[in-house]
Amino acid sequence: MHPLIRGSTVLAFLATVTLTLWQPGSRPWPWRLWATVPVACAGSLWVTFRYKGPADNETAQWILAETLAFLVLAIPSVRHPKQGYAATVAFGLFLTIAVIPLRISLTLNPPAEQRETVGLCVIWGVAAGLSIGAACYLRSLDSRRQIAVAAERRAQRLSVARDLHDFAAHDVTGVMVLAQAAKALAKESPERALALLPQIETAGVQALQSMDRTIRIFSELDGGRDGDRGSGSERVRPDTKTTGTVRASDPGAQVGEGQAEHSGPRPSLRVEEVATLVDRFSSTGTIPARLDLAPGVLDGLPPQISSVGYRVVMEGLTNVRRHAASASQVIVDVRHTEDGDGLRISVTDDGDGQPPGIAATEREGGGTGIADLGRRVEAVGGTFMAEARHPVGWRVTAVLPFR
Repeated sequence: MHPLIRGSTVLAFLATVTLTLWQPGSRPWPWRLWATVPVACAGSLWVTFRYKGPADNETAQWILAETLAFLVLAIPSVRHPKQGYAATVAFGLFLTIAVIPLRISLTLNPPAEQRETVGLCVIWGVAAGLSIGAACYLRSLDSRRQIAVAAERRAQRLSVARDLHDFAAHDVTGVMVLAQAAKALAKESPERALALLPQIETAGVQALQSMDRTIRIFSELDGGRDGDRGSGSERVRPDTKTTGTVRASDPGAQVGEGQAEHSGPRPSLRVEEVATLVDRFSSTGTIPARLDLAPGVLDGLPPQISSVGYRVVMEGLTNVRRHAASASQVIVDVRHTEDGDGLRISVTDDGDGQPPGIAATEREGGGTGIADLGRRVEAVGGTFMAEARHPVGWRVTAVLPFR
């Protein structure tokens, strides 16, 4: 066997084994692998036009083995993440495979006819095209998977960011309200203003804890924890508190069950937790809150329903602080529905919607709490409503099914 044929075949097999074992679709290529395919192709082309014979059965078998090696090599090499490199090696592999039959047709004695030579090259070229086409299909699947993973991580980050809004906005708004109250009392009663400082500190620490937890979750996501749940739908900005009725009913923005499971232990609508939430609202603000809760109402709630119910109470209280600082009382009412198959939660205030001093510090564009809350409620099969009361006040109501 001529050493040129043997060397070219061995080089093709080495390149194929190296790239196949490396699994290029799963990790970056080191720079040494970039030259593997071009070197193998260049070596094969050089042998094709350099080889002078003999054209026997053994030579044909080695040439066939080299062809198969190059056909397999097309699969991992064309899946290279760099599009320019993939296109270059695809062209190089097609050319290399298509002209391999010249090693036999040009060295036969007597030489093969031109029609036979072209026919062999066409057959080898079709085989090369099929192999490269399969590689291009796999490359498209790789791209779709990467896009899906990126979208999933983006959805997780958005969900975690919304969780941060839900949990931190309550405390941050309390800090703002207490700071404004302390400012108003500073001239008339410095002692009362100083008494608010511990409450401001407590609310601030709680908000920082929520932010610290969110940063840890973002770090875990960046470390490659691919979630299996989440929603990639965009949220619309909810309208600020106005007269009329607001319903979250966008059918195209459903929130998946168990969304943002990466956010750690989730608060639930247990008696002690909802009581603590209401007490904290009263102690870190100027509006008293009352919890109307019959014994046994919260027993045996499904975890998802319990988590959403807690958010209803929290978002309702947060909205009171942001939009109804003139309210004299907030009532949180939790009870079974009339048919006994669900839980009805309402947060009601008697504010006029014109809080003095807060409008000047309101964030431009508002938040997304009400819109997100409505979607969370509807995602578990419940109904949600935020509506004005007459003559004054506002009510947030959610009906959650037990199943």
